[in-house]
Amino acid sequence: MKIERGVTLIELMVALIVLGIIAGVAFPNFQNLVRDNRTTTHTNELVTAINLARSEAVRRGGTVTVAPVGGSFAGGICVFTGANCAGNAIVRQFPEMRNIEINNGAVTLVFDGRGAKTAPAGPQTLLIYPQDCPSGSERGRQLRVSNAGHVSVERVGCPG
Repeated sequence: MKIERGVTLIELMVALIVLGIIAGVAFPNFQNLVRDNRTTTHTNELVTAINLARSEAVRRGGTVTVAPVGGSFAGGICVFTGANCAGNAIVRQFPEMRNIEINNGAVTLVFDGRGAKTAPAGPQTLLIYPQDCPSGSERGRQLRVSNAGHVSVERVGCPG
């Protein structure tokens, strides 16, 4: 008697169909995980830039500025002393934020030697969210910078 080894075409097709169903369920969840991680990473970069500017202002005893590159923080972040983000005045520059939208992302923040935010006047709020964020989903982050220079972050819904 001869023993057959291997799988039949029907068994192979059933296995591929089951694999396809599992992949179809898992892939959207993986995309949401990637979006959430990207938003968190870029929010943390912006918080790091603001805290760096504040601490450098205190350390140097002068003003330090956090400015967007290319018109919005999504285009990159530059922390600098002096008049502009060029040459030896650069403290640190952060790369562009891909697939991210930032409302009010064109604001320039200036910190004085005491670590307080001197410009613009009043507390500032930035909303950071993925480009393809569904309206109302809790995938956005709201970043608030007080006049004292303190930064707080909370999870919020995407704008609709």
